[in-house]
Amino acid sequence: MRFLELHIEVADLARAEQFYTTLLPHAKVTRWEDGSAIAIILDDGAAFGLWKIGKSGLHNGRGGEHVHFAFQIKRSEYDLYKERMLALGIEPIEHTWPSGDRSLYFFDPDGHQGEFMTKDWLGRGEP
Repeated sequence: MRFLELHIEVADLARAEQFYTTLLPHAKVTRWEDGSAIAIILDDGAAFGLWKIGKSGLHNGRGGEHVHFAFQIKRSEYDLYKERMLALGIEPIEHTWPSGDRSLYFFDPDGHQGEFMTKDWLGRGEP
């Protein structure tokens, strides 16, 4: 099993798309025909969805409001993601874990807290 998708609510879909397509490596962007949402398809095939506030999905599913999410990155990619954040005008919040692994935290324009972490929850270092 693997994690397949996450959807967050955003006030300005175009602004959020610009922000996340600049920050996240991705294979493509899929758009809903009614203009209410997009899915940024990451390089591993998982979807990071951006839904306009108030959108309902299948069976009345909703995107998350003020969500924390994290992506595991390689140690060698840490500075790359830090540079991407700085280029977007974000001052990342850095944290070093007792294991020596590190995290870069950020807040997006809608108040969601993202993180890039160099470890996973099983203690493995590289994705």
